[in-house]
Amino acid sequence: MKRSENKTYQKLKEKSEFFCTAKWNELYLYLNHGLTNSCHHPLPQEIPIELARINPSVLHNTPHKLKQQEMMCKGLRPKECHMCWHIEDSDPNAISDRLIKSSEDIDDIEILSPDVSHKPKFVEVVFDNVCNLSCSYCDGGQSSTWANHTKKDPLVLQTDYRDLYSKVHIKPGSTIQELNDIWLRWFPEIKDNLKTLKISGGEPLRSNNCWRFLESLDDNKHISLAINSNLVVKPASIEKILTLSKKFKNLSVAASIDAPGEIGEYARQGLDYDLFMRNCETFLNHAGDTRLGIQATINILSVFGILDLFDMQIELKRKFGSKVKEIYVTMVRFPEFQSVSVLPKTIKMSLATKLHNWKDKNFIHLSENEQHYFNKVLSYLSNDPKPLVKLSPKALQKDLSSFLKYYDKYSKKSYKEIYPESFVHWIGSL
Repeated sequence: MKRSENKTYQKLKEKSEFFCTAKWNELYLYLNHGLTNSCHHPLPQEIPIELARINPSVLHNTPHKLKQQEMMCKGLRPKECHMCWHIEDSDPNAISDRLIKSSEDIDDIEILSPDVSHKPKFVEVVFDNVCNLSCSYCDGGQSSTWANHTKKDPLVLQTDYRDLYSKVHIKPGSTIQELNDIWLRWFPEIKDNLKTLKISGGEPLRSNNCWRFLESLDDNKHISLAINSNLVVKPASIEKILTLSKKFKNLSVAASIDAPGEIGEYARQGLDYDLFMRNCETFLNHAGDTRLGIQATINILSVFGILDLFDMQIELKRKFGSKVKEIYVTMVRFPEFQSVSVLPKTIKMSLATKLHNWKDKNFIHLSENEQHYFNKVLSYLSNDPKPLVKLSPKALQKDLSSFLKYYDKYSKKSYKEIYPESFVHWIGSL
């Protein structure tokens, strides 16, 4: 860790053990659900549409969010921010997302207060759930493929209190038109304050709603455009987004993949790894101001490919240099039965040993933040982070076994053909 960076994080910890500037400066907007958030870790909250009709800023500054901001200003920890608290509490040396996010706006801590008209610096917007993948930890609300699975073949699990797999959350491709209209009305008010506009899904490069929005915009040369994509799309879509990116300051792509090869293709069903890599190289070979970063969500299925993932990142950086952004790694908490913490201690310790051995030889090739993300995975394997909702370990294990039998039906290969013998034997014993 660089000395200057270490001082920044230390200053943040001294200034506040409970403050996160993302509560003000970041917006995650789900127009297909009518939900909003300021971080991808807490559960999103519903947008009060009656208030948003009067004041479009309520898309971001909901009454709920203002209460969470007030708690932080009073020195209290919002319960919904559990992810960062348990990372910091279980390992005092760990750098949580709260610290990383707030380090970019550290001077704002002194001046921020609850404000119904506050304009975000970062917006991530989801227009619909159109998606060609059915990632294990996803659901019908985010993926039309999952929506079709659960409509025809619902899966009832004991610990699935959010009904991710037993109800149809939203029709494939739909959006809440009134909220979409409010967003279009609000965007001109906030665009001058925006630094980054990110579009996610679903799969945005397969979304007609996404294309219509981008094509309707004038030049916004001060805004960086970011696309969160699985990159399992036709080459024509890649060329189209590269053309539209000329309206913006630059283009970055967060390419979602949780592990290379067969493990990645199982954990993110529908993934064509070879096509993914070809499209990555198209972006990275583009002559314009484009950058690409790997974005990974680590769960009980993808963690076995974590070292291959970091090896892939190192190789991309070696080949394409500064056009490759830092890898971003987050840990699955929901559904709980897919958390890495559900693994038996013997398997976790075996994985942790492999990570430590890799770390000794390869850590020098990772940036400071990438090292933090790597250590976060290690922390999950080596420590015992407490879950937000307490559930029976046996019930979680039973649900994992039931889920894998269900998930196998839609996979080209069974998990038994892909995963280590120790994992397969453990699942068989549940």
